Amino acid sequence: MKKSKTDAPEPEPPGSKFEGLPGFLLALCGFAVAIGIGVGAGRLVKGPADENWRERITEASKVMVEQEKHRPRPHLLGHTMEQARLGRETFSAFCAACHQEGGTGKVGFAPSIRNRDFLALASDDFIRKSIRMGRPGTPMVPWSQLTEAQVEGIIAYLRSIPVAHAPQVEIDPDRKFAGDSQRGAPLYQTYCAACHGAGGQGYIEGGSGPGIGLPGFLAVASDDYIFQTVKHGRIGTPMRSFLGAAGLANLREEEVHDIITYLRSRETEVPSGPSKTAVVKAADPVAGEQHFNVNCIACHQSGGVGKTGFAPSIRNRDFLAIASDEFIVQTVHNGRPGTAMVARPDLSDAIMKDIIAYLRSLPEADGVKVPVDPSKKYAGDATVGHAKYATYCAACHGQKGEGYAAGGSGPGIGLSGFLSAASDDYIFQTIKRGRVGTAMRPFIGPTGLANLSESDVSDIITYLRTIN
Repeated sequence: MKKSKTDAPEPEPPGSKFEGLPGFLLALCGFAVAIGIGVGAGRLVKGPADENWRERITEASKVMVEQEKHRPRPHLLGHTMEQARLGRETFSAFCAACHQEGGTGKVGFAPSIRNRDFLALASDDFIRKSIRMGRPGTPMVPWSQLTEAQVEGIIAYLRSIPVAHAPQVEIDPDRKFAGDSQRGAPLYQTYCAACHGAGGQGYIEGGSGPGIGLPGFLAVASDDYIFQTVKHGRIGTPMRSFLGAAGLANLREEEVHDIITYLRSRETEVPSGPSKTAVVKAADPVAGEQHFNVNCIACHQSGGVGKTGFAPSIRNRDFLAIASDEFIVQTVHNGRPGTAMVARPDLSDAIMKDIIAYLRSLPEADGVKVPVDPSKKYAGDATVGHAKYATYCAACHGQKGEGYAAGGSGPGIGLSGFLSAASDDYIFQTIKRGRVGTAMRPFIGPTGLANLSESDVSDIITYLRTIN
């Protein structure tokens, strides 16, 4: 459909290559005109013009473009648009799965971190610590593998997103409130628990708001940060202002101090461990689905169906036939270094047992069982295997097995995180059987996609072991 002449042009997205450049372009044009006038004057006054004037303009413009890239802008709080562009790429790769594209968040799953009021209250150091330290007890794990440039880029990207009527709020990170925790407890249950959970665990308890009673949050959030959040709220969310006559609950400042003191008092509580006589609970697939939806669904999608080029299907019939419970537990606890699959040692054995029970309870047609020998080793020829890998595997898994990181449609089977968890026989059986419903078809024998021999597969496995 053609646009009418009156249609307004679509705005460039945050981080666009044209953002912040109009003034620069005017200056550059003025510079070029000035040079042109000077050259013209040179012809009239000084004789023949400098034949290199075009090259001088080109070089000067390159310098000005480079300076413009790194020029700090007030709304970025000292960051540059070049940092913001790097941050946008990093955010899309590591943060968007939970916080959604553009940082809009998802109610009941992950908060909006592009929210006007959040960015007004959260200092760069607050965001930095949240990334580095994570939120123990939630899917927000510590992102220690991100470089300093990537973390600063994420902050710059968030600051670059335009917001309307941004408030100016001063936070005193050293300010402490000495309230009464006993008075704060009923106030919290009355005004906060409905969204943040009776135990302050947020999404884990099925709440629509984050876990403001979790140690990970309380370790980063100062008393004044929490106070100002209660005072100002979060525009566009159920978290409204609760303070004063204009607030949702008309709370007094002293009452907010009591709530904060109550949250801090719970921070020091030590949960009691299981008794020695505790009965081992049977795996619960219903509870497993809840844990899956809190911790895994962002990448592996609803029902574990996965997303091509992003995360594999872990409800796939052939995956569940080959992957042992121990393989899944090891994968979750150790993660996949070099991918968005970070280590989750915080998920207990009981939670993992429930998640696995949920995955194995999902209906699949023509279910199969495949014995895998984790101790079996294949001694092939790595050089021959390299050539065969390049022919039959690299198109989906990347030239060096980097998988999604290289733009492949399949996972990174050459990465150390995968190879440390997958036995030789696991890889062999995967190549032999394939993955029903995916591009990973069987590759062995006359019915296979490539009619590979077992010896060929042995060579490929041996090659993979040499990559890392």
